[in-house]
Amino acid sequence: MKDKLFKKVNGIISAATRYIELFISAIIIVVILLQIVNLIYGVVRTPLFQLDTDHFTVFLAQALTLVVGIEFVKMLCRHTPETVVEVLMFATARQMVVEHLKTFETLIGIVAIALLFAIRKYLFLSPGEDDPM
Repeated sequence: MKDKLFKKVNGIISAATRYIELFISAIIIVVILLQIVNLIYGVVRTPLFQLDTDHFTVFLAQALTLVVGIEFVKMLCRHTPETVVEVLMFATARQMVVEHLKTFETLIGIVAIALLFAIRKYLFLSPGEDDPM
């Protein structure tokens, strides 16, 4: 009897947390969509001859942050190790591209991404499965 009750309560809690995750994912998607509009507006309103490398760096930082956010939403929805690795790869790549890191920090980032690719290739894909990238 206790086992049945425990399983039922466990199922209810599990379902509730899943719905909460989906709700938070929906909120994140709305914010991402608003930020995409803001990103486009920022590019359009800037005069052509004022677009310098500083503007591009800010644009790139914002765009890559949105990409990481999208990957994060995918991770919340899928719950697979592959999506976690993808989020880590995008976040690391974003950090390396946007921040002007020192040589040693860049090397650490490259090694981290290489490790994540190796993990993805050798631990998650079955022998007959093609790499989607």
